[in-house]
Amino acid sequence: TTHSAANSAPFRRIAALFPRRHAACYPSRMSANLVSPTPRAAPTRRLLRWLLGGTLALAATVAAAAPTAQEYISGFVLYVRWPEDAQIRSWQVCVAATSTAGDAHYADLRVRDRPFVLRHVKSGDDLDGCQVLDLTAADPAISANLLKATQSRSMLTVGSGRDFCSTGGMICLLLDQPRGGFEVNLSAIRGAGLLINAKLLM
Repeated sequence: TTHSAANSAPFRRIAALFPRRHAACYPSRMSANLVSPTPRAAPTRRLLRWLLGGTLALAATVAAAAPTAQEYISGFVLYVRWPEDAQIRSWQVCVAATSTAGDAHYADLRVRDRPFVLRHVKSGDDLDGCQVLDLTAADPAISANLLKATQSRSMLTVGSGRDFCSTGGMICLLLDQPRGGFEVNLSAIRGAGLLINAKLLM
């Protein structure tokens, strides 16, 4: 069974993209394997508090852009818990792509009082230490190989398109849709021993 809906707001500017309260994570007890959050309308003009930094962001414009993969990933880190969460000193995001302008999103960014460390990886590379594997820009063959390497690991895998979840990925970003959105593969997340905030699924 699949419950599907799309998010509509950029993560850095629209506070409603991720919930601001109930930050504790809970194991999901939903029966569906794939779920996605309830749509939320983006405000046209409103001063918003940025979730991660707690600083005030610029007012959102009427034609707000869809969130980037990097914005989504930094938001997911806020609402996912790893088995060794208390021992993690920095969030290591392993990206299966060459360097891009989007890498700058993680510079000087802190989530839950910890910075981000970015690594660019390819098929066959050692993935030890990665909390997140970003496959959103990876070739399908490379993505499949890297997904196999994450089996039995507590690593959040994020890819692009619904097919990614069908092949074992955990979070599927709908980057090709004008307002963005994502779906969550609960079976894969539970199998990896990760906890996800139930509010993220509403």
